[in-house]
Amino acid sequence: MHAEIVSIGTEILMGEIVDTNSGYLAAELAKIGIDVRWVTKVGDDPERLHEVIERGWNRSDVTITTGGLGPTSDDLTRESIARVMGEEMIVQDDLLANLKSQFEGRGVPMPATNIKQATLIESAEVVLNPMGTAPGWWVNRGDRVIIAMPGPPRELSRMWDNELAPKLRSMNPEVAIVTRTLKTFGISEGGLDEMLSPLFKSENPSLGIYSKQDGIHLRAIATATTEVEAREMITPMEQEIRRIAGHAIWGLDDETAVTRAIDALKQAEKTLGIIEGFTAGLLTSSLNEAQGYSDVLAGSLVASNPAGLQRFGMPQEVSDDWNSPTPATAETLARTAQKFFDSQVGVGITGLVAEATEASGRVGTAHMAFAVGDQVTSRSGSYPTQRLRIRSRAVTHALLELMAALNPSN
Repeated sequence: MHAEIVSIGTEILMGEIVDTNSGYLAAELAKIGIDVRWVTKVGDDPERLHEVIERGWNRSDVTITTGGLGPTSDDLTRESIARVMGEEMIVQDDLLANLKSQFEGRGVPMPATNIKQATLIESAEVVLNPMGTAPGWWVNRGDRVIIAMPGPPRELSRMWDNELAPKLRSMNPEVAIVTRTLKTFGISEGGLDEMLSPLFKSENPSLGIYSKQDGIHLRAIATATTEVEAREMITPMEQEIRRIAGHAIWGLDDETAVTRAIDALKQAEKTLGIIEGFTAGLLTSSLNEAQGYSDVLAGSLVASNPAGLQRFGMPQEVSDDWNSPTPATAETLARTAQKFFDSQVGVGITGLVAEATEASGRVGTAHMAFAVGDQVTSRSGSYPTQRLRIRSRAVTHALLELMAALNPSN
């Protein structure tokens, strides 16, 4: 089976929002063996929207639209699909009652414009959306499908996981798809491509390489008649990847650096104190978004003004050396965090080196240290700008080094 994705919204074309839905869906479709051949972005224009959806219907097994399911006059996805199918949109009493109850629960009357969110065409089934007011459509005629999904990523991902992925997977009951993702850090995409070049020629299982915020991901996909068969096909490829680049692999599949670090702290029965400079609170924020963070995070400070840290027991030399920090500066930050927050583990991240010295390294370097009990280790990284993407990379680096410090024997 092959598919295409249509991302709808003038705000996407104008650059007001970034289309993350098509990337998410393309990755998810690959996991269930559906090949994405086209991705189209189109504005809220009825003629162009009709043209794009009709083209998808004529050439693809599955056409998935995202966006345009709201109640306003420029939300035209339903109308466009109905026009392509030559069918009339009809209000469904049960959908309307459910919609009204949602508004009643908020204590506000339902605007009349929302009524179209309770419509279906004859070829469509409703796709439940408990996260919002816009249910999706599953339109099936013959051996082709059009799926209409809401635009908000939170609503879309929930609908995909609980409703649509199982339904699409059931359309290929005799085909089993297994994926395995190995996540690496510290080797460039080009470096891994060169190291693993023979494996990329394999067709089944196939191997893809992707640059992500937390490093480079390697994803193997195998297709077979049973899941057991597919897993057995992937095993030799995974073993070869580990033989060649195992030292760079830090996680698998849905694991994240944050969840791995929290699990490592829990297993070690240790709490964490943080003082971060360059990462400006992003390390703490990342931990706070994961389940279980409150069990391990004792506290944190952002060292945007190093002079102010003296009240927390920071030696004067840290302030004096803030523009030219060294690994020793990071170690002092880690020890101070450990002491101030009364935690078993301390992490210290300096600001970026602004004035290079022999001890500090070149401009754009940040040093990080990890105090675990009486032992302290330090690492350095080159982060040439303050941009969020670069700071996120530093956070991943810090989390992976924290795991290494907690398990020095690995």
